[in-house]
Amino acid sequence: MAPRVSSTLSILLLGSVVFPGGLTFFPNFWTKFLGLTWKSYTHQDLTEDAILNVTLQILLDYKHPTRPPINVREFQGKTLIADDILRAYFGEEASARQFRASMQQIVNANANMDFFSGTRDDPLCHFDSERLLSGNSRLLRSREKLLEAVIAKDYEGARQKLGQILHSLQDFYSHTNWVEMGNTDINTDLASPGKQVNSLARASDQTCTDCSDSLCQNNIADFINENKLLTSGYYGETPNKPQGKCSHGGPFDDSRHRSALGGINKDTASSIYSPHHFLHHKAATLALEASINFLSELKIDITDKEMLRLLGVSSFPALSFVVDTTGSMGEEITAVRRQAHNIIYRQNMLPPDHFILVPFHDPGFGPLLETSNPREFLNHLDSLSALGGGDEPEMCLSALQLALIHTPPYSEIFVFTDASSKDMELRSSVEALIQERKIKVSFLITEDPSRTQGRGRKRRELLRQDRFNLYSELAFTSGGQIIFSNNEDINAVTDIIKESSHFDIVNLLDVKSEKRGETTHMFEIDHFIRNVTLFINGDIRGINVYNPDGHIQNVKNHREGLFTRISLEDPLMVGNWSIAVENTKPYTLHVQGRSSFDFLYYFGSFLNGSHPGLYKYTNQPVAGVPSVLVVEAIGLPEAAHLDQVSLTFTQGETHMLPLEPTNQSRLLIAEVGHLPIGEFRVGVTGQDGTGHVLHREAPQHGKATECVVEISTMLEHGLAEGKRHLMSLMVTKYGSSNCYVVRLSTDNKDFKVCTDVNRVEFGAMDSVNASEFWIEAPNTMNTDSMLTVTATAASCHDKTKTCFTMQRLPVKKKPEAIPLIFPNCTILSYAGICPLSELPNPCKQHPWSVTFLGLHSDGIESVRVLHGAGSVLHETDGIYEHIHFTSDCCSKEVELLLISYTKTSGYCHARALSASAQPSQDKLMVFLVGIIFIWINSW
Repeated sequence: MAPRVSSTLSILLLGSVVFPGGLTFFPNFWTKFLGLTWKSYTHQDLTEDAILNVTLQILLDYKHPTRPPINVREFQGKTLIADDILRAYFGEEASARQFRASMQQIVNANANMDFFSGTRDDPLCHFDSERLLSGNSRLLRSREKLLEAVIAKDYEGARQKLGQILHSLQDFYSHTNWVEMGNTDINTDLASPGKQVNSLARASDQTCTDCSDSLCQNNIADFINENKLLTSGYYGETPNKPQGKCSHGGPFDDSRHRSALGGINKDTASSIYSPHHFLHHKAATLALEASINFLSELKIDITDKEMLRLLGVSSFPALSFVVDTTGSMGEEITAVRRQAHNIIYRQNMLPPDHFILVPFHDPGFGPLLETSNPREFLNHLDSLSALGGGDEPEMCLSALQLALIHTPPYSEIFVFTDASSKDMELRSSVEALIQERKIKVSFLITEDPSRTQGRGRKRRELLRQDRFNLYSELAFTSGGQIIFSNNEDINAVTDIIKESSHFDIVNLLDVKSEKRGETTHMFEIDHFIRNVTLFINGDIRGINVYNPDGHIQNVKNHREGLFTRISLEDPLMVGNWSIAVENTKPYTLHVQGRSSFDFLYYFGSFLNGSHPGLYKYTNQPVAGVPSVLVVEAIGLPEAAHLDQVSLTFTQGETHMLPLEPTNQSRLLIAEVGHLPIGEFRVGVTGQDGTGHVLHREAPQHGKATECVVEISTMLEHGLAEGKRHLMSLMVTKYGSSNCYVVRLSTDNKDFKVCTDVNRVEFGAMDSVNASEFWIEAPNTMNTDSMLTVTATAASCHDKTKTCFTMQRLPVKKKPEAIPLIFPNCTILSYAGICPLSELPNPCKQHPWSVTFLGLHSDGIESVRVLHGAGSVLHETDGIYEHIHFTSDCCSKEVELLLISYTKTSGYCHARALSASAQPSQDKLMVFLVGIIFIWINSW
């Protein structure tokens, strides 16, 4: 076992862990924004601080190939900030966008443990109701799944698991009496392979006494703390709190009114929510240390590089190409190779983390190449050849959808083709993926759209002049570009890939103009912008660029066919710049620069309940539902500030909303209210501290939908080869449409979707439609991997009204021969005897009971009576679980169904003792129905 915390990290913990803000913990910053808990730490605070500490620890040991090492003294005694850490490691050109977005994924997965119905009230997820042994077993299983996801390079799935694990780990210190026992160090048995939680309170132990005052101090029984016995508070009605046990406490916990009155939670620093609020700071400190320790010990099983990818630390996340390989694309493929070689050689010391390549043609597309090895990527790219094909429309959107699923968020995909799309029905899915994953898509088209004959294709059929409009609209929606070129100019035009391969690119202006004549467009240059480039695509007669003083700027102008690139020379005058364009045909204008200052955003809504907070929408915001917009500033200097957020809708209307500060300086919120259905753009505006305007625009359009589609499954171990697996599909409508066309697909053509559901209809009073479908896995698979299932629901009467979701599922080539363990039990004791004859008293006057010892390594979730009449009580008893059944002699036999937390089941059987039974014959029997072990490959 490696040391719990490295020496470097120990220095950080002792000298520089500074909490932001004030003194389960509530989910995220929104709780503090509501007031009453401003001095409290949230799960968001703890998770972010742990990630920042461990990231700094790794980068201190993981030397940069060309830069001097990080000086740890620069961070001691300071609040750690993502921007500062990455700047110290990568230099001034670093962007924390990917790192912040990855932290956001982990934080949201953590918060969702308090929001999702499957985890919100589960005591194992929060170490409630004395389910400590089972809670730790759950942590260990989750840790195994996290490592499996990292090995499969499913870093997004691994972040989900990591957030869930950290939530439970942090809750342990707030929901148990670990702090009250006087512990000043973390519990090293938690989430540690080969270890188990010990010294647990028994079922017969009184763990709490009634609170005598509003402070609720010293309400844990002396016997419990003196003997260092672990306990935790019961919450709500399930499971029912036994007499004398502790409650979680707080206004949302009904069990606090039953003995023992009060509670022990340390979730906040407010007495309103937390009876033990006075210990909140100590609990938070231990929860942070435990989170750092868990992340540090992960490095025993994965490499530093894998750890950095899990946390999203990168200077260049991905190089992603979608390439047409039909016979007319020879020059384009050569140009792609050249640019890929240039980028990789330029980034020789720090190449992109991910390489994605998806070829397509007619009638097929793929296979997908996804690798982290630059040499493998270049070899595969060099092997591409332009052969076969010839029909003008091709499977471009199918290939693009595959690339969008596998390209990391906040990246850019380059599509090379000279043909229109044959699979336009995928447009809604592609748009939704662009918006959800915040990916730019740029199309390089080696064809003049005004030509009506295909270049170099077998069929010289007449072609529509608007055949590339779809690509143009997708590029504009994503914040990318569409560039038309020809064979002669393709090498020069592909330089745009090199221009865009810096990860600190920010959008300053995007325009799609149908006007003829001269039009002037404005954009802001601030102190933090450099390397500004203007891209104009279209038949342009003249271009002039004016600085803030109104003088024409001398620029570097490069024009190849319909594509014009203008570079502005640094240093640039700060202020309002303009570009005058004279044209005869439609054109697009894209202005970008490089800057460490940018922003992220997401929509969410406030959820009340036991742990109130802000729930981040997993997909698009829903039209007509009140929403909150959260803006996260990246690289914003202390002297600068953001004041407003703009929502610009496709009709041209712009809503300016004030940004309100939160307790965290980089997080701002705006009350959006009800969004209308349709697309919109998001921008932020503020000042740089010297009176000059700051402005940034998000590259991708957002979209508000009128429905929500969800996919779920009960799979515990993933998809098994050669098997069919049941999935659930649910569509919830919020608008006027009562009919939706459903499209289901996977990112692997070898997996078949079997369904009768291609259309869902709602009754007059219905708002939810639930159905099922099957995923059929192939009989043979090469390696363990991930499968992505996507679902799109489009209104039957208006195809623009769509909603989308996707679900990632692990795929197992050969499921491990791990036995499933079923819960069982043994009889501990009987009480009461049934007489041979009911006379003179009826059977109801003769009670009897039996106590079972329940056995399962992961814990028993529920017990119910299958056969017989009576009541059953299930309670934990230290490391054991006791099941008490009580009945009368009218029902002399009982069969109980036991369900474990891993969803396996077992049965317990008992029969009342009779008066004629001899002591020597009182053998206590238990019957376990079913097989104790079955192999997973029998699924």
